[in-house]
Amino acid sequence: MLNIVFSLPYSIEREIEKINALLLDDTIDYFHLRKPDFDSHQLEEFIKLLDQSLHYKIVIHSHYHLINTFDLAGINLNRKSINQIEFSEEVNQCYIQPLVVKQRQIEVNRQKPYIVSYSAHSINEIKHLPFDTDYVFLSPIFDSISKPNYPSAFNLDNLKNDLASLHTKVIALGGVKTQHFKLLKSIGFKGYARLGDAWL
Repeated sequence: MLNIVFSLPYSIEREIEKINALLLDDTIDYFHLRKPDFDSHQLEEFIKLLDQSLHYKIVIHSHYHLINTFDLAGINLNRKSINQIEFSEEVNQCYIQPLVVKQRQIEVNRQKPYIVSYSAHSINEIKHLPFDTDYVFLSPIFDSISKPNYPSAFNLDNLKNDLASLHTKVIALGGVKTQHFKLLKSIGFKGYARLGDAWL
C-alpha cells in the first residue's frame, strides 16, 4: 500500500520544517506538493527551501517544467491540466510543448517524469484517461477533513467491483485516517493519501 501525504494548499507556520520532517519519514512514499495559488517563481523558491536530498519523494501539481530544474519524483495532473496537453501527432517538432502525450506516455519538455499521477473523481474518468499513470487518486472516499461540507461521493460496497475492473493503481483520497487503512486495502485500493489527518 502506497502511503502518500499532501501539502496544505495554504501556508502555515514552520511549514518547511514540518515538510522536511514528513519527507524524512521512511513510511511515507511520496509527498504531493500542491500550492494552487503559487506562481512558478514562488513554487521554485519554496522547493529550494526543502531538503534537496529528499526531492526524489516530491510530486508537484503545477508548474510542471520545474521537474527539469529539480530532481523531483514527478507530476500530478487533473481535469484542468488535461487541457494543456498536446498529442504527438499534433506536435510541431521545432517547438517544445510543455506537456505532450506520445504513445500514452506523458513528457514534460520532452522528458518523461519518473511518476505521473492523476486526480480523479469517478471511476469513469479513470477508465477514459488518454495517457498512462503510475497511480490515480480517487476522491472523496470519506467526508473531507480539510474541506467542510465536502461529503463522500462513493458507496464503498460498490467500489470493490469497480476497482477490480481497473488496470491502474488507485489511491484513496478524501477524509482518510489511519483507522481506515485496513478497510481500504480490503476494498482494493493500492494506497491511501492523507491531507487533513496528516496536518492535525
